[in-house]
Amino acid sequence: MCKKPSLRRKLKGLSIKLFCKRKKITVSGTPSFSGAWPYISNKGTIELGEQCHFRSFRLHQNISVLAGARLEIGDGSFLNDGVNICASKSIKIGRNAKIGDMTYIFDTDFHQLSPEREIKKASVAIGHNVWIGANSMILAGASIGDNSVIAAGSIVAGQIPANSLAAGTPAKVIKTLNIPNGWLRT
Repeated sequence: MCKKPSLRRKLKGLSIKLFCKRKKITVSGTPSFSGAWPYISNKGTIELGEQCHFRSFRLHQNISVLAGARLEIGDGSFLNDGVNICASKSIKIGRNAKIGDMTYIFDTDFHQLSPEREIKKASVAIGHNVWIGANSMILAGASIGDNSVIAAGSIVAGQIPANSLAAGTPAKVIKTLNIPNGWLRT
C-alpha cells in the first residue's frame, strides 16, 4: 500500500520550492531542510541536485555566492549543522558528499596578505562520495578526489587524490582507501 504524503509535508515542500525560487536557486528536485533553514545570499548561481539535505538543529548553514560566482551541490549531498560556504569564483561539491558540522568551504582568502599580492580566488572541487569531517576547512584552490575522507579538524589547501584518507594541517594523505565501484557512504 502506497502512503500519501501528509498535508504538512506537501506544504513544507512547497515552502522550500518558493524559498529556492526567491533565492534564485536552480533545483533538480526539492531539497530537504531539517531544523533551521540555511541562510543564503545569492548574487551568482546556485544549483542543487536531487535529494540534497540540509540538517541544522544547533547552527544555521551560511551560504554566500558572490556576483559572477557559481556553487553546485550534487545529488544526494548532505550538509550538517553550521556549514559555511562562500563562493567568489566556483565551488563544486559532487554527488553524495557528506559535509560535517562547522565545516568551512571558501574559494577565496578574502584579504590581501601584502600590497603586492592580490586576493586569492581559486576554484574548489569536491568529488563524489566524499566525507568531510567536522570542523574542517576547505580553502581556495583545494581539490578532493572521489570517495575520499577528510578527517575532522583538517585544513585542505591543495590536492587530495581519489580514494584517500587525509588528515592534518595542512591535510596530507595518510592512507589509501579500497572503495569498490558504486559503493556509497550512508
